[in-house]
Amino acid sequence: MRPGCILIESLLMFISLVIPTYHSESYIETTIREIERYVDESSHDFEIVFVDDGSLDGTFERVKVLALASSLNMKCIQLFMNRGQFHAIMAGIEQARGDYIVTLDDDLEYHPGQVDRLIETFEKSAGRLDVVIGVPKDEKRSIHRQFGSWLKNEMNTIMFNKPRHLRPGCFRMMSAEFAKKLLEFGTANPIIGPLIFKATRRIANVTVEHSPGLRTSNYSLGKLITTFLSIIQGFSEFPLRYISMSGLGLSAFSIMMAGYYMMRHLTGFPRPIKQLGWTSLIVTITFFSGAILFTLGFIGQYIYKIIEEVNKTPNYQIRSQVDNRDDTDSAS
Repeated sequence: MRPGCILIESLLMFISLVIPTYHSESYIETTIREIERYVDESSHDFEIVFVDDGSLDGTFERVKVLALASSLNMKCIQLFMNRGQFHAIMAGIEQARGDYIVTLDDDLEYHPGQVDRLIETFEKSAGRLDVVIGVPKDEKRSIHRQFGSWLKNEMNTIMFNKPRHLRPGCFRMMSAEFAKKLLEFGTANPIIGPLIFKATRRIANVTVEHSPGLRTSNYSLGKLITTFLSIIQGFSEFPLRYISMSGLGLSAFSIMMAGYYMMRHLTGFPRPIKQLGWTSLIVTITFFSGAILFTLGFIGQYIYKIIEEVNKTPNYQIRSQVDNRDDTDSAS
């Protein structure tokens, strides 16, 4: 048995491995060979969906050559231009035909054999899960990547009321039924993690082995910050709510200040105010600063509602339905 692989006896599944690639020409053959070894030993059926995210090197041409010579059921897609990993994954999900979809990086940070860990967790759930996310037992990443992962987890907890113990990750398995529901979100900047937490609570973590991978991560500190800001701006109105609450609190504080300084002005207690006009100026500035913050936050929430409409965020998504007229149970 190869390292990192867990063989399990299970019902036959048809699984799509969706793998975004970008400037991977130098090592993509190694990745495909490892996938071939895993698929050959697995009892499940697989299709492999490679999505080249507008690479400017020979990644797509190399994948095409390897696909023609491979025994794998493989589909190769090339996007017109580089839009980012999440766009590539969404394109792969749309093209996938499997009953389950696994998203996997192209640099072997997670060995294909670890897919069995995700499968095993799904099988144990007996249909109660939509998503299983693999989390590294011993994460071999830079400090800023680990900090970014921690911060992202905390923000997802705050914004989506996610259980704190539940961790996001890029190595995940989803039922195809659920994965296709993610395509209904019409956002121009899809980020898979927030979309998952926005769409379901049937999520589980499983510990998997992690390695440094075949290349240095494309996610610089700048990209991590950009992704973090996109999550805040595009997937939740909680910053706007806090701005409104802060403004309301500041205005209330200014009213209390006004009462305090009025008492000092009238009674001289605890000490008299010697500078005329200072009280009214400070109270007025504080009150209107709070009022402005409250107004900006309130207007911002209206703008967020407009964004929700433009993004065509689904009002609801049906998991299954029963119609006693034809006595069937069908998924929608």
